Amino acid sequence: MPFDEPKDNKKIMFFCPTDTWGGVEKNVLLRCKFLADKGYRIWVVLLKGKFQEKFKDVKNVSVINVNSRGGDINVLVVATYVKLLKRIAPDVVFSALKKDWWLVSLSAYLSSVPRTILYLGIKRKIKNSLKYKLVFNTFKAIVLVNSDSLKRHLLESTRFFDAENLFRIYNGFQIPESKEIFPVKKQFNLPEDSFIVGSVGRMSVQKGYDQLPRILEQLPKNVHMVHVGTGALEEEIKKMASSSNVTERIHFLGQKDNVNPVYRAMDAFLLCSRYEGMANVVNEALSHGVPVVSTRVDGSEELLDHGTYGILTDIDDVSAMAQGILDIYNNNKTFHPEELQDWIQHNFSMERMVSETEHLLFSPQMN
Repeated sequence: MPFDEPKDNKKIMFFCPTDTWGGVEKNVLLRCKFLADKGYRIWVVLLKGKFQEKFKDVKNVSVINVNSRGGDINVLVVATYVKLLKRIAPDVVFSALKKDWWLVSLSAYLSSVPRTILYLGIKRKIKNSLKYKLVFNTFKAIVLVNSDSLKRHLLESTRFFDAENLFRIYNGFQIPESKEIFPVKKQFNLPEDSFIVGSVGRMSVQKGYDQLPRILEQLPKNVHMVHVGTGALEEEIKKMASSSNVTERIHFLGQKDNVNPVYRAMDAFLLCSRYEGMANVVNEALSHGVPVVSTRVDGSEELLDHGTYGILTDIDDVSAMAQGILDIYNNNKTFHPEELQDWIQHNFSMERMVSETEHLLFSPQMN
């Protein structure tokens, strides 16, 4: 249901002071863009020198630079935040990262901000400590998560949450309009009958890309893996690939600002993560009509409707991931692009995310 609260003078301050750009940060940018388009006034707090360029062309969004995000006890950071909050007087504060929850919610409380939203996009331990007692019992902060599985986890594992202060809003996506296709086969001089399996993400232990050579070893010789992304384990993963007997079938494109054309060149998409919140890249692949093989990480069962719109495997099960890709390769399991796109459009649309976010931010029922 559309949210009809008047937008005049409504102000939102997002806190995202991080030196890493990933799914959470992308969703902050998207929320800023779409809420600003609807007439809200937006401020976003970033670390100095980090990602200001991402927001420079977004109308009605102002960037505030800070030198430090602090830790649990940092008087200078709190003083800086309180000064900002009292000067701008936002109606809502949105803290995008758990590391900042304490200082942001404390500063918002000291500044009498009416509503504080704390975002959690992946499983994190929330201790039964004085800090969190203050955050949830005294400061009355609300937590937003991006999947039902994460919401269930928090309700079952943490005493601070109930239906009054814990909400789920799925990440929103739009069906891409561009039909541009990245020339993967030309780029790597691959035969025309090559079957392209794509992966997109940061090279880290979490993402599981160290498994790519072992997966590919179990697949036909015309199956090639193409990866987009960089990260701390980039050199190690590339060494593993180069020392394997499938090195000529694993290809790295590095970091790309626009991944959409690469998705359109894929025959299948692989998410081999060991843990996630809700992987934006799965939404993105589905929005391009690309069939997905994913490990059973948080969010993927919901995104794939428990296997209706993709193939789910156990975590670290290399053979099962290879079999999932092989089933798509052999047409043993088929997923029609239009059905995948319709599923995303109707259940994970940007319009739905923005509408539900508006309600969470401003509905009087949330007080």
